Amino acid sequence: MKKVIKVRNITKTIGRKKILDDISFDIYEGEIVGLVGKNGAGKSTLLKIMTGLYSMDEGEIYYYDISLKNNFEKAMSMVGTLIESPDLYKSLSGKKNLELFKKMFKGVDENTIEEIVKIVEMEKYLGRKFKTYSLGMKERLGIASSLLNKPKILILDEPTNGLDPVGIKNILTTLKGLKDTTILISSHMLSEIEWLCNKVIFINDGKIENIKIKEKNDKKNITFEVDDFSRAKLLMKNYCINENLEVYENDETISNINKELILNNIKVYRIQESENTIEKEFFSIVGKNND
Repeated sequence: MKKVIKVRNITKTIGRKKILDDISFDIYEGEIVGLVGKNGAGKSTLLKIMTGLYSMDEGEIYYYDISLKNNFEKAMSMVGTLIESPDLYKSLSGKKNLELFKKMFKGVDENTIEEIVKIVEMEKYLGRKFKTYSLGMKERLGIASSLLNKPKILILDEPTNGLDPVGIKNILTTLKGLKDTTILISSHMLSEIEWLCNKVIFINDGKIENIKIKEKNDKKNITFEVDDFSRAKLLMKNYCINENLEVYENDETISNINKELILNNIKVYRIQESENTIEKEFFSIVGKNND
């Protein structure tokens, strides 16, 4: 597969705080990639840098091998973006808003608008003023505006934030149905990322902690049942991913934990495996740092 996004050694400091620290990753053509992290981890700052809203202190970003720093207009001509809430004209209709947006791009005609509107299922509502839209409709029109130039890359920051379950489903179904588009999306809703994305980038305190491709690995979610919870919790504090005696580790580490418990005269009644999810991976990364 072809690399379409290359992020190399991105660093950003705001005030005295380093928000991003040597961030690097690749995204391949056709991937839908989730960016996951706790509040303040650096997700939005990274996406704003990738869309030209913030400058980077150090590093490089390439879209199809075109440098964002050295050839901004050409690089961004291939990118559609929706960062934070859609910034559209409240007193204009949905159609008038899209007609204004199309002037920013070459070769966007009425047929293109109709095609994009069908993708986001907004045909019935284009005549209504933007201010009368529900939050979900506003987000869908925002996505439509980001698709007008038929971008090869789509970068979205929390596009389902604040939506009800129906609105979330509509947005995610729309994104999953896009053809020939590489998507980078941030969200705090881990179940959304689990369903939508085929790769997840975990960011924590401004650094990439892990990149998970949705395929089997050698780690398992295991919960220990013991006769002395408090002592076991102390022994396992560097491994537990939540308030229970649950770990996300490989077989060797799980065996070593079991031996350590037995050596400390803690009876292990049961070792139970549960399903591995993005949520478990998330807490295995950030949960330990909150102990």
